[in-house]
Amino acid sequence: MKEIPLIFPFALIIIIGALVFSTAYGLADNTIREKGHTESQYQWDEKAALWVCPFH
Repeated sequence: MKEIPLIFPFALIIIIGALVFSTAYGLADNTIREKGHTESQYQWDEKAALWVCPFH
């Protein structure tokens, strides 16, 4: 039986990680747009988004 090249599991982990982070970013962006842009709400959402998505 042949072994799976080492790049395939690493590529799968990178792809899954990118999907998780892009989904979290999309959800955070959609939530801010639905609630509007009041100053206090935006500050709270921005602080929460830092914990949810490291791309911020």
